[in-house]
Amino acid sequence: MRDEEQERPVDPRDERRAREEELDRFWNIDALIPSRRPAPVSRNTETTEIEVNPPERAGNGETTVVHPAENRLNLPKGERFVPPHSARETVNPVPPLCEYEPNGYLLRSVKIYPWKSTYRYYEEFAQTAERWYSLPGRPAPSVPFFSYVPQYSQLRREQIAFYLWWRDCMRRAEPIPADYSYVLLYVYELINLSQTLPPEEVQAALLSVWVHYRNTYPQLASSLSEWICDHALIHRLDSPVCDERVRSDLIEHCALKEFYVPGSGEVGFVRCLLAFNSAYDYRKSKFYTEENKALFDKTVFAVLRMVTSDPATKPFFELPSPENSRLTRDAYTGALCSYRIKRKIEVSYVSFFRSHDLRLLVSDVVKYTENHLRAHLGVRSRLGIYALSTVIRGKIDAFFAANLPPKKRERTEPPEDRTYEKLYDLPRKPFSMLDAVKIERSSWDTTKRLVEAFEEGEEIPEPPRKAKEVAVPEKARPNENDPFAPYAAFLRAVAEENDKEQKATARSIGKLPDVVADEINRIAADLFGDILIEEGENGYRVIEDYRSEFDRLLERFG
Repeated sequence: MRDEEQERPVDPRDERRAREEELDRFWNIDALIPSRRPAPVSRNTETTEIEVNPPERAGNGETTVVHPAENRLNLPKGERFVPPHSARETVNPVPPLCEYEPNGYLLRSVKIYPWKSTYRYYEEFAQTAERWYSLPGRPAPSVPFFSYVPQYSQLRREQIAFYLWWRDCMRRAEPIPADYSYVLLYVYELINLSQTLPPEEVQAALLSVWVHYRNTYPQLASSLSEWICDHALIHRLDSPVCDERVRSDLIEHCALKEFYVPGSGEVGFVRCLLAFNSAYDYRKSKFYTEENKALFDKTVFAVLRMVTSDPATKPFFELPSPENSRLTRDAYTGALCSYRIKRKIEVSYVSFFRSHDLRLLVSDVVKYTENHLRAHLGVRSRLGIYALSTVIRGKIDAFFAANLPPKKRERTEPPEDRTYEKLYDLPRKPFSMLDAVKIERSSWDTTKRLVEAFEEGEEIPEPPRKAKEVAVPEKARPNENDPFAPYAAFLRAVAEENDKEQKATARSIGKLPDVVADEINRIAADLFGDILIEEGENGYRVIEDYRSEFDRLLERFG
């Protein structure tokens, strides 16, 4: 029987199944781990009484806990261990290094605390910065340099030469092109020397880096605006004096925007309105050019200060006094900075009240002021005004009438070309009595001949009279190729100052009245060089300077 089993052929399916099981066992990691015996479970479920004696105080200042089995466990004397930067900071807070009231309009108080821990891995950089500060720079060729966290130890000889030369150019306010890592290394150097150099000098140097390289390296915006603020708060400096465009960028990218609002009283309030409560930025206007920049900045500020202080318009801008807010921030976050320089800052400030109605009001004041400035410069186009009261309009109109009246732009006609007419001009001759006598004699001869002809009874045939033709003008048919043809009805409604008809005709076209007016002005600007209609109180009106052109345009459509 055993021999018959040995001679039985092997089934291929059994071999395949055995092979699959072997492969499955190969990937089974649990089979490779030695098995553990389960812990023995006690089968005794009866209760046991345990007596614990009260703790005894040993003479060596340690607490002794006595267990029933006379085993003793000694615990160290003192409070339990508390990890750093946790509950201990709230129970026993570290006193601030200094506390003061800054000069900022929205800042109330500033507290400077020491850094909560010490670290040594940036001390070598700080010491090298002090040694390298006085090294002179000499002209050197530009050498590429890249590092996420640039340090002196990463520079080669030729890179050191170029860095010293570039730094010397920066100190002379004559910057030259350089890689971003060089700029960042210089910023780190200034931060680590902020306790060695005069604070005003460090602030001016950091601001100079921002002014010269903010367009070349936009990534500076998220960090340098914060570091300038930290340095000023630590060293009791006011916000830096700079151009309005630079200040706007600093406010935009800094978390503590209230720090960069300068001034006090009415001046500070006006700057707050321009910084936080205006949806329209006049600095982005195409008329805010280098030539008109000073005029725009001075006039917008003066008008807004006037309407916020005048007794008749001041109630429109009054707001409830906001509550103070508190912000805790770590100085020089993200910078390569020694622990001796790093600080913790706590600022109490006024979070400026952002009202939707006030935002619309300030935006309209700024736009209405720019409209007057455009009129003063001779520009025809205007900005739309929505929520400006008559009282405020009157105050602004009176301000410009007394200070900046609009310029009257004289329309110069092109010189008339008389070249063709000169070909038919009579020749010029001096006056002659002989010629006058000849002309008079010829005239009398003609008169004599006519008299004789009528006396002899000659009938002069009278020309047949034709029926008087009355010209009946046909109704002008608009040319289909005329770009104004689709808006003929809207133009007639504008000429009649019918605001309801304007909305109805715009609705029939399937567009809003503002969209139709923009398209008409765009066509007029392409053909005539300027717009024809402007927005009124409820609808659109014809610009009076172009009334004749507008009437000729309507004649095309009857």
